Amino acid sequence: MSSGSGGVSDLTTKQRRAESGPALLPLGWRAYRRPHWWFEVVVLIVLDVVYEHLRNLVPTREAEALARGWDLFDFEQSIGLDIELTMNHFVMRHEWLAQIANYDYSFFHLPITGAVLIWLFWMHRRIYKTARTVLVFTTVLGLIGFWLFPMAPPRLLEGSGFTDTVVYFKTFGSWGSPAVADHSNLYAAMPSLHCAWAMWVGLSVFFVARHKLIRIIGLSYGIWTVFVVMATANHFIFDAFAGYACLAVSVLAVWLLFGHNPWSPALDKEELLRASRSGDDAIVDTAAGSTPDAGDDKARTTSSV
Repeated sequence: MSSGSGGVSDLTTKQRRAESGPALLPLGWRAYRRPHWWFEVVVLIVLDVVYEHLRNLVPTREAEALARGWDLFDFEQSIGLDIELTMNHFVMRHEWLAQIANYDYSFFHLPITGAVLIWLFWMHRRIYKTARTVLVFTTVLGLIGFWLFPMAPPRLLEGSGFTDTVVYFKTFGSWGSPAVADHSNLYAAMPSLHCAWAMWVGLSVFFVARHKLIRIIGLSYGIWTVFVVMATANHFIFDAFAGYACLAVSVLAVWLLFGHNPWSPALDKEELLRASRSGDDAIVDTAAGSTPDAGDDKARTTSSV
């Protein structure tokens, strides 16, 4: 067995097997090529613009959205899964916790998601493309859900017992602000992209980070976000499940397109051809200590002898 210095650092194992199974995309499209920062910025800006405009232009269909929200709430009560009200009442008794949850929901989820994208682009470029594609697919599926299933969040179900924590505690810059509420689609609760994005962050950190504590924190962030969206009365638990379903479909789609786990390092064209000829899985050496540009270097492959 021979080995070489690699192009992806800080993974969970020193040598990470780069899977290369059947893929729907032609080899030239799925082979690793150095990503260009300007192209990635354009992709994310376009995605954000489309997200904001489509999300906010979703037909209000207020009566339908409220009816669907009540139907889901009644269904959860019928099966004993109506845990959102308990969480909402709990944070109402602890203002400090409510304020943390409010600001997290309103402001933190986008910077955290963006920070993980930048980390993957800067330090793990062989993983970045497929991981980013999962996030894009998930967001698109979420937008489709907003169009097909407009649904009111718990906080808008008058008489249900929920309290809008943002309004009650006068949290700055969110739904309590008329300038924000008047320009946002209030009935885009299904699916919860907050939960889907947070789980994407958690999976990215878990699969790529080396230190066990960081990996645990990554997954914990996804769990904390579920608590946040329910405690603030912005989502039902089934909204979170729907968000996870969007993420799962996106992971599967990317896996089928590229032929490997979205958080496994991609092989370049030469390495894919070599792996195909040999019939063996390529192994990318992921020794720690590479520079920020290490993701641009070719990762040498090894084969069993």
